[in-house]
Amino acid sequence: MKNIVIAIGRELGSGGKEIAEILAARLGIKFYDKKLLEVAARESGLDTTVFENADERESHSFIGNMFSIHGSLANVLSGGSCMDNDQLFAIQSDAIRDLAQTESCIIVGRCAEYVLREHPNMVSIFITADSAERIKRVMEREKASREEAAEIIAKGDKRRRQYHDYYSTGKWGEARSYDLCINSSHMGIEATAEFLYSYIRQRFQL
Repeated sequence: MKNIVIAIGRELGSGGKEIAEILAARLGIKFYDKKLLEVAARESGLDTTVFENADERESHSFIGNMFSIHGSLANVLSGGSCMDNDQLFAIQSDAIRDLAQTESCIIVGRCAEYVLREHPNMVSIFITADSAERIKRVMEREKASREEAAEIIAKGDKRRRQYHDYYSTGKWGEARSYDLCINSSHMGIEATAEFLYSYIRQRFQL
C-alpha cells in the first residue's frame, strides 16, 4: 500500500494538535505541524524564521507580506533578496508533496488537504469544538482571561480561514471541503483520537 497521509484542519482551541499527536502515536507515523516549516526551510535553503513569519498567513500587500532571506524588512525595502508569501507557500507545498511521497504522516494545517488533493491515500479531517471548551483551553494555555482568550480565538480562526480560502478552492471548516468533520467536545481529546484511529484503520484496511 502506498503512503497514507492524514491532513487535519482545526479551529483554534479545538485540541486538533493534541488529537493529531495522539493519532500519530497510535498509527506509528510522524506528525508535522510547526516541524513542517523546518522541512521546507531545509529543502529550500532558507532560514526557518522566513517561514515562521509567513506561517498560515495569506498574501495581501506587496510590502506587508515580503520577507527577506534573513527576515529583515529593511533589506526588502533596500532591494535585497526576498520572497513573498505566495512563493513561500509554493515551497512549503513542495515539501508537503515530498513528505507524502516518502512516508505516511499526519500534517496539521497549511492547506495540506488541498495540496494533496490528488494523493490516492489522503484523508482530510476538520476538528472543531464547542465555544466554551475552546475558550477554557486557550485560557489555560495562554494564561489569559476569558475575554482575552475569546479574542485570541477570533483572530486565530480568522487568520486560518483567510489563509486557507486564499490558497484553496475549498472553504475552511465547511463539511464539503473534508472527508470527515468532528466536534472534539462530544467525546473528549483521547476518545476523539481513538475514534479517528478506528476510522483510519477501517478506511485503509490496516
